[in-house]
Amino acid sequence: MPHEQTGQPETPGKKAKRPVENRIIVVVILLIVAFLAGFLPADAKGRRLERELREARRENRLVQLRDSACLAYLQASRRDYGLAAGTSTLLFARIREAANQTPDPSGRKLLEDLLSVRDQIAAKLANGDPGVVTDLQALLVKTRQATIVPTGAPQPE
Repeated sequence: MPHEQTGQPETPGKKAKRPVENRIIVVVILLIVAFLAGFLPADAKGRRLERELREARRENRLVQLRDSACLAYLQASRRDYGLAAGTSTLLFARIREAANQTPDPSGRKLLEDLLSVRDQIAAKLANGDPGVVTDLQALLVKTRQATIVPTGAPQPE
């Protein structure tokens, strides 16, 4: 019986090759689908976990700012102005770093506003002025306000 398209008789080898080729194509497609079915959920989970880690690190930096402000205030209130000066220097460096890493312009502005009292506090600590305790207390309150992370609100990526 001649083949309709080519006018040549069908060979048994061509008939046998076609189903094998079709099976190979189906198997390859199924492997790709299985790979994607396993990869896509894992990839989505990985991205979610990276986002959560980035947010946890950001929150940790903000908590460290509050802790440093508290420590500087405590040291100055105990009249240990030398330690308070070192702690406040570290605090202001961390505030600058956090401000530079904050993607939100309003959050960045709040942190940068904390830097406005840096020179005044440094001078008072260097002179051993007891009035610096009041300045550090005000800085502590402003730092707390600038570093509060609202719970339940979506965070910028």
